[in-house]
Amino acid sequence: MTPPAARLKIVAPLSGVLVPLESVPDPVFAQKMVGDGVSLDPTSGNLLSPVAGTITQLHQAHHALTITTEQGIEVLLHIGIDTVLLKGEGFTAKVRQGEQVEIGQILITFDVDLVARKARSLLTQILIANVEKVARFLPASGTAVAGESVVLTLELASATATAEVATGHSLTGETLSLPNPTGLHARPAAVLAAEAKKFKSDIRIVRGTDEANAKSVVAIMGLATQHGDAIRIKATGPDANEAIRQISALLANGCGEKPGEVPQMPALAATVRAVAASADELMGVSASPGLAVGRIIQYRHQTIDVAESGETPARERSKLDAALHEAHGQIEALKSQLADPAKAQILEAHQELLEDPDLVDLAIEGVSQGKSAGFAWRAAFSQYASRLESLEGANNALLRERGNDIRDVGRRVLALLAGIKQAQIVVPEGSILIAEELTPSDTASLDRSKVLGFCTTTGGATSHVAIIARSFGIPAVRNRRERAGAGRRPAGRSRRL
Repeated sequence: MTPPAARLKIVAPLSGVLVPLESVPDPVFAQKMVGDGVSLDPTSGNLLSPVAGTITQLHQAHHALTITTEQGIEVLLHIGIDTVLLKGEGFTAKVRQGEQVEIGQILITFDVDLVARKARSLLTQILIANVEKVARFLPASGTAVAGESVVLTLELASATATAEVATGHSLTGETLSLPNPTGLHARPAAVLAAEAKKFKSDIRIVRGTDEANAKSVVAIMGLATQHGDAIRIKATGPDANEAIRQISALLANGCGEKPGEVPQMPALAATVRAVAASADELMGVSASPGLAVGRIIQYRHQTIDVAESGETPARERSKLDAALHEAHGQIEALKSQLADPAKAQILEAHQELLEDPDLVDLAIEGVSQGKSAGFAWRAAFSQYASRLESLEGANNALLRERGNDIRDVGRRVLALLAGIKQAQIVVPEGSILIAEELTPSDTASLDRSKVLGFCTTTGGATSHVAIIARSFGIPAVRNRRERAGAGRRPAGRSRRL
């Protein structure tokens, strides 16, 4: 007879009305990107501990914390939506990181009226961050009383099921021919990784003797797949059969990529160097068609300095987690400015990079060695970007350009860790922007009423920067001169683009 699953009951940290997590007006929570659980619309301002355990994370803005129970369950409590923007105003922490707490103990007090006026919502999330340790979620509904009502019951995954992921027999699916014309580049890789993360099993995508973590966007892209490659899915764990079935079907369908959404390689004629008509004319490769004449403005990315050594590994891990979460929200806001869903998918791929297990694990490894979160994160994303940029061969041109996407995401998180606001590209009307490099985020945030066109020394017609530029109708050129000569034109001189 199978023994009953161990259960963990989570009591209400606040009094109020329980709300399904899916209805929370924040996709980060509603889509369960942070974890699974319930939301509560509070009527009280004392946040009580819903479980016994250790405070393993306390946000510096005191609007969120994590308690780890003796079973290893990570319970995340997040008061309100966008309350991080209050920078601690209205919140008072009654506990410290590392402190042991009991059920019903006051953790945080907050001014309900002040927070309600200044935040987007008071909805408070009670989430389980490490969902792989839970076999079943049983959320309650109705009205909750702080410290008394059970709001969520967890059936914990058995030790046997957990061990199956590490030691279970590997299953391998049938071989299929990859239908994507340009292989698994960023967008289909993001779709594949998102689907793989739904399963508890370890999942690998296999091509010949090479394989990659199917839950890692970067690892998938680094496999450098091509149209027609023979691909198999291998899974180890309790849901291996279902994982193989669903992910193989997704791959056979091109991960949802339609022909019209596939980045097209530039025609050979477009890459032939033209002859300049005069010394005042710079020739390059068209990334986005059009004609513009304006005033040249040079732009350089700001340098972000971070200390190599950090505080305790737990503290630095907390900083990294908070920055990754905030970066996800920033990209979500940027996506809302793009009317074309196909272009928004580019930024969705960036969000997947923030959750890439291989990339995040590499940064965590650096933190565990005493490095600061910023130093460890910069080393991790630089290594991953370089891995793609070093791929050789014409067939890997598309993947090489995706290194820019990783650096874009990396710099966004790095700025948050360094506590600086990323500089906005502010230019006068009628500007031609000149830069060594622009990122997809840079391009998506350009003021199209002022930027008539731009020229860079990196990127091509298949880069995500070029795709966004074409969707905006902004002419763009990649200057084919050597980098050493880039950016020598002084601001103020007009040139034909």
